[in-house]
Amino acid sequence: MKKTRSPSLTDKAVRALHDAVAKVVENHRRDGRPLAVWRDGKAVWLPVSAPTAVRKTPARSHPKRHGTRS
Repeated sequence: MKKTRSPSLTDKAVRALHDAVAKVVENHRRDGRPLAVWRDGKAVWLPVSAPTAVRKTPARSHPKRHGTRS
């Protein structure tokens, strides 16, 4: 029998953030309020009716690391 690996704290945090964003987007869509998003280095308002208001991309499981750890 294989052991199941429990998710790391990072995996849990990424999942929680993803779920929180999905909830906010759904609330805005339901209420008809525009979304503030970051596009091309600027904050812009997008109507929730826009088909590309929020990209549906999978969350990265391992964020890029800059520099080295000691």
